[in-house]
Amino acid sequence: MPKVSVIIQAYNAMNYLPKTLESVLKQTFTDFEVLIINDGSTDNIIEWASQITDPRVKLISQENQGQSAARNLGVVLAKGDYLAFLNAVKKLRNHL
Repeated sequence: MPKVSVIIQAYNAMNYLPKTLESVLKQTFTDFEVLIINDGSTDNIIEWASQITDPRVKLISQENQGQSAARNLGVVLAKGDYLAFLNAVKKLRNHL
């Protein structure tokens, strides 16, 4: 069982998801699993994820139900002692 479960909820986030996952995989701590929760994306997340060879990374797909439902599914499926949440979203603009 992994020590940490990293839960990444993603909806049409392919512009950000590769770098998001890369940042997790570059950590010096390695006792983790990564659960990418595809919340009904219409981009190519399934094709992209099928090319990932790291056994710690898993893609779970569901119909679009929103961020909370995606995060909750990750919590239910997590096997780690600790949970870490990471969003694959674009940077918000400053509105001044």
